[in-house]
Amino acid sequence: MASWAVLNEQVVWISQLATGFTIVCERCVELGEGFPSVQETLSLEHTRGTMSCPRGHEIRIERDGR
Repeated sequence: MASWAVLNEQVVWISQLATGFTIVCERCVELGEGFPSVQETLSLEHTRGTMSCPRGHEIRIERDGR
């Protein structure tokens, strides 16, 4: 029998006008790894993007459309 786990996707919502931001990697916090914050940028032309924290955890960025 195969065993597998479904990991919850990390999604961070940023404001419509944000181009630079600092976020906390939830996976790093859950695992007790230090310095879970990550700095990133997303140009105003993009409504979404992806990034990875220094430990390789993937984070999806979504721009709030309101």
